[in-house]
This record gives sequence, structure tokens and C-alpha cells, in this order.
Amino acid sequence: MPITHPQADFVNLVSSEIITGIDRAVGYWLARIEHALEEKTSVERIHAVENVLREYKKMTGKTDLLCASA
Repeated sequence: MPITHPQADFVNLVSSEIITGIDRAVGYWLARIEHALEEKTSVERIHAVENVLREYKKMTGKTDLLCASA
């Protein structure tokens, strides 16, 4: 019979919930950007994506986003 470790079970449960929350949040913002890219003209798409970024910064209180490198 395997021995369970309540502390490890708790850590796994909490980390699973955090991962689920992050996945949902990323999915939400990516869907917003994807929707913004469905605008008709290039200029409208750029403005729509800028609006999503502005809303994200406002909701998170972030003024600068870290730049990803390839």
C-alpha cells in the first residue's frame, strides 16, 4: 500500500489550480487578440489589438510588458 503525503497532495492540488487559472487567463487574452485580428482592414486590426493591450494593462496595473525574445 503506497504511503500518501498530505503536504505533497496539497501542493499538487494548489499547483494544479494555479496552472488551470493561468491557462484560462492566457486563453482569454489570446481569444481577444484573435477576435481583434478579424477586423476588416489592417488599420482596424492594429487599433483593435492596441485596445486589447490597453485593456490588459489597465486590468493588471502593468504599464510595461516584458519583451519576449525568439
